[in-house]
Amino acid sequence: MNRHLPTGLQELDPKAAHLCLGIENFITSELQTSLEDTVLLVALSGGVDSSALLIILTCLAKKNGFCIHAAHFNHQLRPEADAEETHIRQLCSSLDIELTTDSQDIAAYASGHKLGIEEAARLRRYAFLESTRLAVNADWIVTGHHANDLAEDVMMRLIRGTGWPALGGMQGKCNNRKLLRPLLTTPKDDLISFANACSLTWCEDASNIDKQFLRNRVRSQIIPLLCKENPAFLDATTSLWKLAQVDTGYWAEIINQHLEKTDSDSTKLLKEDLSSMPQATRLRVYKAVLNSMGKGQPLQQNLLALDTAWQANVGGKVVQFPGNKIATIRKGTIYFSYQ
Repeated sequence: MNRHLPTGLQELDPKAAHLCLGIENFITSELQTSLEDTVLLVALSGGVDSSALLIILTCLAKKNGFCIHAAHFNHQLRPEADAEETHIRQLCSSLDIELTTDSQDIAAYASGHKLGIEEAARLRRYAFLESTRLAVNADWIVTGHHANDLAEDVMMRLIRGTGWPALGGMQGKCNNRKLLRPLLTTPKDDLISFANACSLTWCEDASNIDKQFLRNRVRSQIIPLLCKENPAFLDATTSLWKLAQVDTGYWAEIINQHLEKTDSDSTKLLKEDLSSMPQATRLRVYKAVLNSMGKGQPLQQNLLALDTAWQANVGGKVVQFPGNKIATIRKGTIYFSYQ
């Protein structure tokens, strides 16, 4: 059971207060998000990450003039799930934070929809968070993803063959999903130290050590090895992420300029426009068009195959992409459609 928990910066020791102020600066400077007069919906699992995030935001709330609401989704996957929900209710009650909860048999949902457990859990959890955000009129859904999660995500993207700058890892801010990740450059060890300094208790999710999931194998085997080879590996990953944000912003602007010229009625890229683009731009424009067509992640080898065929002027060439999407080359123009 938690003892009295801090609700303001003045109640923290200097190191803990410095951590909070660093996260405040990350939100306002790196994520370029104002906290004033906002409502934040904290996705609360009961683990140390989201629990520490709840305390950090609570300590920053009065200073920055924002309100906090919490949300917890019970996946009914582990025997201790109900006890964890009770713990979360007690935590929110002790901080006088309103909590919204929901639960679902995710194993049954996954089976019925032919999905993996992780994908089903993520889909239903984020659907719940978005519906709760709308219900409480929150500006942002805030999650506890931290620097270790970022490193895992980078490694998983590398394994899947993700290209640059998406290789830099998950977004710190997603406007479309109204999602913020304020802890993204904060190591988990720092969050544990903060939680201990605040006499905060939390729940350990036993499923995090289940080796059947790729993320857990990356977490328990690959990341420790990389940190052993380079003790500053998390810092290196964070630097990679920051560089990716710069490049993402640059390419978004360039791509939008070219997409304005796209013949959107028939979803085609004209020969004269393609001829003026460097290959790096063409590849990213192909990907942007395919992404706009719906689900299905374009693979790098398919994008390169399309560009090679276009450069060779292979008329009638058809390149297939996930999501039943195809690109057809005719007279130097690329036509995008569904199969």
